[in-house]
Amino acid sequence: MPPSNIVEGPQIANWRCPSCQEKVPRLLPNGERNRIGLSPERMALPNETIRLACERVQGLRAPEICYACDQAYQELLGTLVRPPAELGDARGEPGLNDTGIIGALLPIADQGTQILIFNVINEELRCTEIERLATFNPDRLTYPGSRGAIAPRIWTLYESHLAQLHARAPVPYHPE
Repeated sequence: MPPSNIVEGPQIANWRCPSCQEKVPRLLPNGERNRIGLSPERMALPNETIRLACERVQGLRAPEICYACDQAYQELLGTLVRPPAELGDARGEPGLNDTGIIGALLPIADQGTQILIFNVINEELRCTEIERLATFNPDRLTYPGSRGAIAPRIWTLYESHLAQLHARAPVPYHPE
């Protein structure tokens, strides 16, 4: 039992994040809301094939996710991935011709976030996998290292996404 001179602080109500499906506090420790609104450009790479694949995924899209999931979305979207059966980790060898790209992350209400992974098959970009964020193996993430034999369409998507990230990055402050 706490001493009588301690006053209990305010209670923070929880809500269930539709992305990770966990109960999270409505407020962050700094007092900001723990609900981040999602715009379509933060959920999918700007590509017509990817947009059409997103439209085919069934389920009601959640408009908000928690801060932790928002950070995961920023890190995962546009990242290169190895095939599911390939062993290794992100610090291993550079990607090969079967390297895919995370083209979209869709928060589906009552199902969690679905990751759409795209590969090039017969010179055509296709959604080859849909996996839940909660069960995604992070060891599948990879990096180009050098261009290697990554399919040109995947490489173009990867480079344009990196260019967009660099364009949005804040300019570092250099005092003179």
